[in-house]
Amino acid sequence: MNHPNMEVSQPFPILKLPFVALVDLSFTSKRLVTIIKSIPLADPEIILVARPDEQPSFFPEEGLTTTEDVQKMIEYMGGKQGTEMGSEHSNVFTEYICALYRKDIFALQINVNTSVPVLTSCLEWMNDRQPDLNSCLISGDCNCNEMIDQFFKKREFSIRQLCLHLKLSPEIKPFNFRILETEEFVVRTMDVTDPIPNWITVDSVLTSNCIIMYIGASPFTGTDLNRIVKGWINGNNPRMEFFYVVVKQFNLRSLLDGIEFEKRETTVKRIYIPEDKHFEIKRPITKRTIVGGYDIRRSDGTVATFKVLHRPQNQGVLWFVMVVWKKIEKKSRENLWNNYE
Repeated sequence: MNHPNMEVSQPFPILKLPFVALVDLSFTSKRLVTIIKSIPLADPEIILVARPDEQPSFFPEEGLTTTEDVQKMIEYMGGKQGTEMGSEHSNVFTEYICALYRKDIFALQINVNTSVPVLTSCLEWMNDRQPDLNSCLISGDCNCNEMIDQFFKKREFSIRQLCLHLKLSPEIKPFNFRILETEEFVVRTMDVTDPIPNWITVDSVLTSNCIIMYIGASPFTGTDLNRIVKGWINGNNPRMEFFYVVVKQFNLRSLLDGIEFEKRETTVKRIYIPEDKHFEIKRPITKRTIVGGYDIRRSDGTVATFKVLHRPQNQGVLWFVMVVWKKIEKKSRENLWNNYE
């Protein structure tokens, strides 16, 4: 019989602890590792972050950070604080985290000034560990081509969403993207110089196979856009649904030259809504209304609409938008094209 004044101990809700505590505890007992692996978790997303001269993060997104205890665990496993991304010790710890939460790496976030040897080591490791990646962000002040060119040369795993958020140096040359084959390719350029650096070529667009291409300030001209539109008509970019690019002002005739089109009145409004997908990086578009525009048609009957937009407050800058309409039943198409809002 319990003494009337004796407190009865309550069970400790160990499995309700945050991720970082579970990682700490997993090192204390093999039995706890087995228990943690068996419990349902709320879909943790493991994000790998690389910064110059810093140890990257190898943890699920939900607030897991490198505590002093975790650093001791890294040392216990043969690693040490400051271990570079892609090194043997950091890879062992990353594999441990992935195994514990039964997840692959969900996303990569890479500073463009990460050293090429560290980047190469990481990419070779990623190539061996998993065939695909949800999202990848490369960001920072970009003063040379070496790191990004090396990224596209060494990477073998597929990427569903690839984003570049860069401040480009005037000395930048066209990046060697090889073949861009991703669901979303998004480029945001900061503090763009005049003239715009020649960082992307028409051929990079023509040989790509992306569903959405959203490109910030580019060096493209009206003649370049003409080549891109004709390329789509002739079968390039077979998966493309949405193409957006910011360009310097040009003569509309250079864009329309040699293209068969049907000009739509501004009373015709159509809406493009991309398929709902879960990506780590915020998507650039969730809905776009196209008012009027120029309709073009591919040999298989697929219809696309492009138009050029300008804003009075942004003199000398134009926005080119092209939407490829999915094939739908004739009746539905008529409803969509008649003042659809």
